[in-house]
Amino acid sequence: MVSSGLPRASVLHAQHRPPAMLSFLRLKRRSHQYAASSPGSLGVGVEVPEQIADSSTRSASSAQATPPGKVLQLRTAASYLPHPEKVHYGGEDAYFVSDYGGGVIGVADGVGGWQESGVNPADYSRTLMQLARAYLEGTDIFAEVASSRKGVIVDPRGALDAAHMNTKVPGSATACILQMDQANGALTAANLGDSGFVVVRNGRELIRSKPLQHYFDCPLQFGAFPEFVEATDTADMADLYNIALRPGDIIVAGTDGLWDNCYLTEILTLLPKEASGAQAAADAIAATARKHASDAEYASPYTREALSQGLDLPWWDKLLGMSFKGGKLHLKQLTGGKMDDITVLVSVVDAVDQPVALGPGDGLADSESPDPQ
Repeated sequence: MVSSGLPRASVLHAQHRPPAMLSFLRLKRRSHQYAASSPGSLGVGVEVPEQIADSSTRSASSAQATPPGKVLQLRTAASYLPHPEKVHYGGEDAYFVSDYGGGVIGVADGVGGWQESGVNPADYSRTLMQLARAYLEGTDIFAEVASSRKGVIVDPRGALDAAHMNTKVPGSATACILQMDQANGALTAANLGDSGFVVVRNGRELIRSKPLQHYFDCPLQFGAFPEFVEATDTADMADLYNIALRPGDIIVAGTDGLWDNCYLTEILTLLPKEASGAQAAADAIAATARKHASDAEYASPYTREALSQGLDLPWWDKLLGMSFKGGKLHLKQLTGGKMDDITVLVSVVDAVDQPVALGPGDGLADSESPDPQ
């Protein structure tokens, strides 16, 4: 929770404003594509030309990592802690975990400001995730179209677009979809907003998604336009990622309730050694984020970013909270975690025998967040 001395007007809680007050910057841009460095080395992701992510490049890179006769599979566990004041309706985050085509995961964060209009923000995020999963698996309203598909569809941005276009309920949400591309031994992902993910190899960051925001605390987000919002961001504004994977790689995905409260260095210490430890790791990471969220003295990523944007305590609170340390006078600074819904998904990459080809509707979900209420 942000230090109570900070006036609400001093920090832009744009995510929590009434929807009618939101004004999106409708700047259509070519979405960025990111690729991890080659399997032979480690490094942060770099922006690359679109052609680097073609199937021949991915196949050449991943062939070195996957044993003959094997394909990669995500072994995923989830942990979800709703905001303490939102437990009675299940919070506003949503997620899904599916076995389809080697594994798909998705997270979405409903915008809390809709409560002020008498709307349950969870309705939008949950519907968005249900439809994104249905698009990829070829079920529900997409069953007829999927009947003409040949093989597994790998299209996380298409899933975001299809879900956005068909979610016709009041609300808005950020969203991130990550999908295993077994044919190329790669992870494909599409992210819009400030939910996101990190891929870890041998205890080090391989690539991490970038939050997309209009300005501090106002992320890009989907909404039902023109039915319920004045404007909306769209799937073609999402960042795309393509990462060649190896067995043993670990993916951590989550909503901003995780990333606003935990630094990556701490998350790395809680990762599992093998797939059987994924659930314990997800629970431990979520619990750590909740602990930090309720600590008013914690220098969280959220308040650090606020300070970098020039947002701080008013001068009288800085004076009242001043202290002497090391023989010097220190004025109090903005500190504290950000109480929020916390969703954590931990996926361990495993090598399994080549499966029988999947058809539309195969690959039922391992787990899913609660149905809309």
